[in-house]
Amino acid sequence: MAKTETVTTLVRILSGLCGILLLITAYYHSTGFEGVKSALSSAGISGFYADALPMQWLFFSWHLATLSIPLIWAALSGPSWFLPAAVFCMAVTFGDFMLVFSVAGWFPGTYILFVVAIVLFFVSVTLFKARDASAT
Repeated sequence: MAKTETVTTLVRILSGLCGILLLITAYYHSTGFEGVKSALSSAGISGFYADALPMQWLFFSWHLATLSIPLIWAALSGPSWFLPAAVFCMAVTFGDFMLVFSVAGWFPGTYILFVVAIVLFFVSVTLFKARDASAT
């Protein structure tokens, strides 16, 4: 196997693992939906916030699942849009990490977001270098 094929295979595997990790995190996060509803109910919160906050919780789960789709797709097919998708997903994941970390600090969810962002940074840099090497 040539070096470029090895690099391409590695970044596709890493991208796929990041996508799967985000998808698993999305599922795990969504399991807290009922807990959020019951916590709001037992705290005596009703009306708009009692309806909106659980949906915010579910929206973040959907957001993570949606973010995983281009990563898994790129891992399976290696499309021409792999580099911009990796950069976009890296930036969004890092933004998610910063937002969640600023509110909740370190916990397994922030560790996962941080690791995914770092790995996608590596994937992006590697894809960028491979693109430049093939252009010359």
